[in-house]
Amino acid sequence: MAPVGTSPILEVKSLKQYFPIKRSLLSSALYVKAVEDVSFTVPAGATFGVVGESGSGKTTLGRSILRLVEPTAGKIFYKGSDITSVDRKTMLGYRRKMQIVAQDPYNSLHPRKLIKSIIGEGLKIHFNESSDIIHEKVKGILEQVGLKEEHMFRYPHEFSGGQRQRISVARALVLRPEFLVLDEPTSALDVSVQAVILKMLKDLKRDFSLTYLFITHDLAVVDYIADYVAVMYLGQLMEIGPKDVVFRSPAYPYTQLLLNSILHPDPRRREKRVLPKGEIPSPLAPPPGCRFHTRCPYEEKVCRETEPEMTGINPGHFAKCHFPLSGR
Repeated sequence: MAPVGTSPILEVKSLKQYFPIKRSLLSSALYVKAVEDVSFTVPAGATFGVVGESGSGKTTLGRSILRLVEPTAGKIFYKGSDITSVDRKTMLGYRRKMQIVAQDPYNSLHPRKLIKSIIGEGLKIHFNESSDIIHEKVKGILEQVGLKEEHMFRYPHEFSGGQRQRISVARALVLRPEFLVLDEPTSALDVSVQAVILKMLKDLKRDFSLTYLFITHDLAVVDYIADYVAVMYLGQLMEIGPKDVVFRSPAYPYTQLLLNSILHPDPRRREKRVLPKGEIPSPLAPPPGCRFHTRCPYEEKVCRETEPEMTGINPGHFAKCHFPLSGR
């Protein structure tokens, strides 16, 4: 499933990520199906948003793409090259081009290292740079994310949450990557700080010619920053397409309910909202048929018995639904 008329930087085909759980030494293993048969394409230079509730597999998907956890099955192509099973030395070259910014800007930074060491470590590993060059490059990248040279000689606990996230972004960008996985980069921040960080990420994308895979649960953030959006539920992609098309004409009921959850500051737009009922099921035992049928206001008998196929709604717009809303 690829956006129309674009060249891809990343292609994911039938990706699966299972985690075995042993109940006892004598029992057979159960599997948490965190990611189940996910396929999509990210166009070069785009911001590709992945949205869904907590527990839908978004973070695991991002980490699997970078092979921070090894995928159970499927294929990952970066600029046409299959990186699914390349050896560690070869993958090291791709790690410079594919970086991640974690959700928690405090726990992702080593508490006992200076910021200069945290950001400069990648330069040592990938380029074996001298101390003087590392100093200049760390100084330069800190200035580009809105910090100063003096911040190089402080520890993570001496910074605010927004500043720590800037440091996390600087650590990723110092290697001059092409592709960034942004895993809920603003969810741990105050609302006012979120706006500043999102604006910074937009500017950096332009300045560094980056491609983003932007993981979030907040559709308002997706509306601001993304070009394309994929809606994930219980390990599967349920809808995918250009952001403007999906937001204007959602085809999957879960997408519609997520859009209803966006809060509007205008009192005149605070109409009664229909929200998803119940809780997301356990990935240990996903429901048969359509995975969303236990919470769907439109579910019918076929939804409980038969898993739907991902079908085209419009060019570049797909939904995994027996009765897509756009066709009702």
